[in-house]
Amino acid sequence: MKQYISLLLLSGVTVLFSCKKEKSPDPSPVQLDPYMRVDNPSNEADHQIYLLYKETGIPVLYSDTLTRNPVTLLNAAYQITTYDSTLRIKYLTSSGAVLTGLNFVKSQILPALGGALKPFSILLADSATGKVLVNNGGIRSIVTMLYSGYPTVNTLIISRVNAIAGMAPDTLTYFKKDIFKAILQTPLGQRDDLLKNFVAVSADFYNKGAYGDGSISGYLPYAPRETYGLVSLSPLPPSYYSTGTQVDDISGYFDLVLTLTKEQFAAKYGNYPLVMTKYDLFTKALAALGFKMP
Repeated sequence: MKQYISLLLLSGVTVLFSCKKEKSPDPSPVQLDPYMRVDNPSNEADHQIYLLYKETGIPVLYSDTLTRNPVTLLNAAYQITTYDSTLRIKYLTSSGAVLTGLNFVKSQILPALGGALKPFSILLADSATGKVLVNNGGIRSIVTMLYSGYPTVNTLIISRVNAIAGMAPDTLTYFKKDIFKAILQTPLGQRDDLLKNFVAVSADFYNKGAYGDGSISGYLPYAPRETYGLVSLSPLPPSYYSTGTQVDDISGYFDLVLTLTKEQFAAKYGNYPLVMTKYDLFTKALAALGFKMP
């Protein structure tokens, strides 16, 4: 009898709960994109940033505060595979500097970048520095590096903005080169197919020493780097030099292709067939990424 009553009570509870109307789930509140730029007509820098955002979809920032309500901060130290805890950023403090940087981005940087190369956002800064390990003649040391361009997961930092207005033409060319190099290195490194033929030209000469007349085993004959299809901004050491690695080879072409016009490059290296072959392959690789030579 007790078992019968217990079962009856249990069935009643079951019916009670099964008849209770389920509460509809509440939709999550709409979260605005913190990178979205809104117009501020009372501030010319903010207004111009908004107009560029409306035209291109690229937010330009000049501080680490993305939104104030709620407060959302930019963490620019995150890269694709690492976190740079040594990165230090000094932000801009004047609207004039922001406008200078914005005009530079509009006229000198964005026109060269195809869709896939356009950064998610751009942070204009007075300076961006970090600690890097350098190897100088076998002696390793940690030095502070002042970056011109520094790519991260969610933003491209363009540093030294306060200095742009006073840059001589040659200095501005090298400044732009450093920024483009920062943008292009990672996507180009991820495309082995684009660099395969370029690397093959000088692959047999990597990691060698150039010394003497070639009669010494293990050494290449001492000759200009360009003889082996290699280029560098550094002067040629007397009597001996190391040909460097594949990474050095690619970096050397970045430095020259991004600072010399096609005519200037041909005038300087036209007598070196391997260099001219690699120039053609390298510029085609950059074009395949969506880069338009300035």
